[in-house]
Order: sequence, then C-alpha cells, then structure tokens
Amino acid sequence: MDQKTIVKAVTDLPTPSAVYRRICEVMEDPDCSVSDISEVLRLDPAISGKVLRLANSAYTGIPNTVSSLHNAIVLLGTKKIHSLVISSGLLSVFKNRKIASFSLEQFWKHSVTVALISESIARHLKRYDSVDENEAFSGAILHDIGKLVIGYYYPNLLNLSYEKSIREKIAFFEAEEDQMSHFKIGEMLAEYWSFPPELKAVISFHHSPDKAQEHLNLISIVHVSDVMVHLLGCPIMAGEIEPHINEIALKAIALPPERLRVIAENAIDDRKRLETILQMFSSEQ
Repeated sequence: MDQKTIVKAVTDLPTPSAVYRRICEVMEDPDCSVSDISEVLRLDPAISGKVLRLANSAYTGIPNTVSSLHNAIVLLGTKKIHSLVISSGLLSVFKNRKIASFSLEQFWKHSVTVALISESIARHLKRYDSVDENEAFSGAILHDIGKLVIGYYYPNLLNLSYEKSIREKIAFFEAEEDQMSHFKIGEMLAEYWSFPPELKAVISFHHSPDKAQEHLNLISIVHVSDVMVHLLGCPIMAGEIEPHINEIALKAIALPPERLRVIAENAIDDRKRLETILQMFSSEQ
C-alpha cells in the first residue's frame, strides 16, 4: 500500500456539509462576533442543541441557566465550540461504520479524557504562558482522528501495527510505517477538511513534539496528556503499550511530573463531568 492509496481514501471520504463548512469559515475569521457564530449555528439544530446542552451540563457547573446560543458561546468559547462542530462532522462520516480493533465509544473516551487533562494543564500554565485552555481541549479531542480513517478503510493495516506493537512491546505509533501512520493520515484529513493550523500541528506532532516548528507548548500539553491517559488505563485499543513522554515536551511544560499527575487525576476525578463531555462527542442524539 502506498501513499497515493492513502490520499485517495482520505479524499474519498464524504465532504463536510455546507453548514459545517460555513460554521468553520465563520469561526476561523478573527473578526467574527458571537452574534455571527450564533446565527450560523442556528442553521444546524443538532449542533445548536449540543452547544446548549454542554453549556447547561456538569462540565460548566452551572446547569439549567443558559437559555440562548449567544450566552452559550460566550460561556464555552469559540475554540471549544469549533471542536464540537468538527467532531460532529466526523461523527456523521463514521456513524454506524465498523472500526477495526477498537470501538468508537472507546475512541471518544480516550480523546475526551486527554482533552480534559490538556485543558487543565493549560489552565495551570495560564499565568506563565499564552496557551489557550480551549485550544488545548480542541487539539486533544482531535489528536487521534487518523486512527478512524485507518480503522475503517484499512483494518488490516491497523491490526498489523497493533499486533507488532504488542509483540515487540513498543507503542502503537512506533509500530506504524511513518507515511501510513495515524498522525500522517490525520494530517491529510486535517488538510482536506481545512482545520486551523494549530489543530493540524497537534495531529501531526503529538507523538514527536521535538519535530514541531510551531505551537510547541500546545503540542507538548496534548502529548503529555495522551501519555498520562495511557498510564491511567484508558487507551483506544486494549492492552496498548504506553508511549514514552518526550523530554522536549516536559521541558516546554515545565511542571514537575508529580504535579502533572495530580492535575491529571483531578481533571478526571469528576465522573459526571467526564461523562457529560463524552456524551457530547460520542452521540448524535
């Protein structure tokens, strides 16, 4: 299997809906207002409903007080809503499709857990750095999307990498061929769907922060969070070998490992909060 075959698989995916494209265009405009975003979100009742439910959920801690899209957008922030829009678009593509070696439920559980920890680390770093906690959340939610494409189109390729990783006791990404890896395919999907540059960077370099040219702190946060979620027993595929933490990423974050462990445990300690976010990103209801 060569890269041209992989590129064809990505470009053969259904294109995002017109509403999805319009929402993303508006949100990527630095001059857009909350009212602009609200008006476009109204075009998609399913996404609008998710935004309102999330704003009134255990995630925000102020249930049943947000009744307008405008207020929900202000409360959640455009980055988080953008990731909700993108995830909903991905769900529509992969809904009811069998993915090899892992379930969509487990995929989103891993991704959401990484997102909650990334958000929490970014919040702790806010006093020292300019990393946006909502940006960290969004990048983390989407960091492993390449695995969805591989699992659906090339289940044998995914299984071979998985079996090699178990047999050789190495992390899954180390068992992949570089040009057909989940981060390369995720990068192609991000390009095809016109993700913002910072999200593309997280998808491309979340296993190799030392190779990143830009957005190092954001990538490092997601990288460290991903490793910790594996260590906490929540991989995408059963029995995965935990990846090692990149030293460049640890240096970029500049928090001691014990502090990171406490942040991670506190971030996922509230099960209701985790389940609320998981429902938002794993259900079309």
